[in-house]
Amino acid sequence: MSEKSPDRRIARTQNALWTALQGLLQSHSWDDITIKMICARGDVARSSFYAHFDTKLDLLDFGFSTVLGDLRPLAETNTTASGTFVTTDWMVDHILGNPGFFMRVSRSQSDLVLFSRFTKALEALLAHELTAKGITATATTVTFCIGGAFAIVRDHIETRAATAPTTLKARLADQIRKALP
Repeated sequence: MSEKSPDRRIARTQNALWTALQGLLQSHSWDDITIKMICARGDVARSSFYAHFDTKLDLLDFGFSTVLGDLRPLAETNTTASGTFVTTDWMVDHILGNPGFFMRVSRSQSDLVLFSRFTKALEALLAHELTAKGITATATTVTFCIGGAFAIVRDHIETRAATAPTTLKARLADQIRKALP
C-alpha cells in the first residue's frame, strides 16, 4: 500500500510561507519579522498561517526540516567522490551562495534564534550521516565539528580567501575526521 501524499494545497501554502520567510530574512532581522509580514509577502491569510504553524519558529523549523530532510537520503547512501561529507558540502555551497547573509546572521544578537536553529539542524544531519556511514560520534563531537566548520567558513569569507569551494570542503572533511574517534 502506498503512503498517502500530502494535500497539494497544504504543501503550496506551507511552501509559500517558507519562501516568504526566506525572502524577508534577506532584508530583516529575525526579531523584526512578524507573522503579518510573512503572510503579506506569501499572499496567505493569517488564519491559514495558524492552520499550519503556531509560531514563526514552527515555520522556521518546518523549512529547515524540509530542506535538510531532502539531504538525509543522500547523506545515507552517498560517499562523495572526494571523500567529503554531504552535510558540510551542502553547508559550504549554501553559505557561499550568500556570504553576507551568513556573516550577518552568525553575528547578530537579533538573529541568534535563526542561527542556533540552523546549527542544530546541521548537527542533526551530520549525526545522521555519520551513523549511516557506521561512524560513532558523541553529540559533543558533532557540535564541535559543525562549530569548527562554521569557523573555517567564516574565516574563508573574512579573509576573502581565493580557495576553491572543493578545497574548502576537503579541509572541512579533514577537520571532521580529526575530531572523530
